[in-house]
Amino acid sequence: MVWRETGIMDERLRFVVECLSGEETMTQLCAAFEISRKTGYKWLGRYRETGPEGLHDRPRAPLDHGRATAAELVERIVAEKEAHPLWGPKKIMARLKRAEPGCGWPAVSTAGEILKRHGLVGRRRRRWRAVGNGPWPEPAAPNAVWTADHKGWFRTRDGWRCEPLTVMDALSRYLLGLEATGSTADEEAWPVFERLFEENGLPDRIRSDNGPPFASAGVTGLTPLAVRFIKLGIALERIQPGKPQQNGRHERFHLTMLPMADAPQADKAAQARAFEDFRRSYNEERPHEALGMDAPAQHYRPSTRPMPKTAPEPDYPTEAAVRGVRQNGAVKWRGTEIYVSATLAGEPIAIEETEDGEWTMRFHTHPLGFIDEKHMKLVRRSAAPRRPLGAAATAS
Repeated sequence: MVWRETGIMDERLRFVVECLSGEETMTQLCAAFEISRKTGYKWLGRYRETGPEGLHDRPRAPLDHGRATAAELVERIVAEKEAHPLWGPKKIMARLKRAEPGCGWPAVSTAGEILKRHGLVGRRRRRWRAVGNGPWPEPAAPNAVWTADHKGWFRTRDGWRCEPLTVMDALSRYLLGLEATGSTADEEAWPVFERLFEENGLPDRIRSDNGPPFASAGVTGLTPLAVRFIKLGIALERIQPGKPQQNGRHERFHLTMLPMADAPQADKAAQARAFEDFRRSYNEERPHEALGMDAPAQHYRPSTRPMPKTAPEPDYPTEAAVRGVRQNGAVKWRGTEIYVSATLAGEPIAIEETEDGEWTMRFHTHPLGFIDEKHMKLVRRSAAPRRPLGAAATAS
């Protein structure tokens, strides 16, 4: 240890004051004072325990017992906490053990006491727990379900409004996309999904809420983005209004990234870089309890369904009445027009009779609703659509 000749106590007190100001990192301060980080943490810890009195030299008699954690391991635990200030001792130890499984790391409880002694444990927040997984079955493999949402907006330091778009694989918790978009518009969302599909392949289903860009208030609830998903053979899962717990894993992830909104970057480009650094750390470094303290990247695999060069045409049965949606969003049916959706203008939809004699509309495999023949309009049904006659005949 090297302290300047101005007085050991003065130097130690000046070091602690500069450390508590937070203007420089521990590494930078220790280099400036020509001491090791271990020594720096020691004096900072003593000051936090007993104030200025803790900066006096203590008797040199051994205080360690046979089960004390080695100083080198203590320093590495503290350094890992410094690198990941939002992680608790459980995640820190899982990360260190994964990196060096043969090292004699202490128990999680011991690591917690080490961090507490160094003043690196804050007040524990109440843990948010997701309730259930909605009305859908659990995903059985990666890419069975992707979840997507827009995180609440914030402004970067130059005033740009950021509406983060987040996309995650439901099974592996792999963060596929964390994009610094400026709005919830379709034209900003689609390039993000197009790139994710090209990089990772197609999911079977995408789960979202009922807001833009995923859904609209129209009778079909379709947006241009949703139409693109359907044409690629991706089924839509929409949570019920007012029930965010049906997308609970994604909501829980938004709490994990909440500190990023509290520390915005200088501008859009800087925010995008920060998001990508966070995504890499979340996928490759951060242990996840639901994955046995593995990182999501250890469980995710790309989809076996590649992104097609052109979207396939719908495969409607010959007995279905196929109608082209007009530019005004309506189709011609039995001498009159029935409004479907302006979003589907130019697209072919199928009209099929059910076993109960009702008429149902669908776009590719996505149900649009039933025809109210009394008022000649398309309506939604809360119950699951009945099987069309053609589907029943095919199944038999």
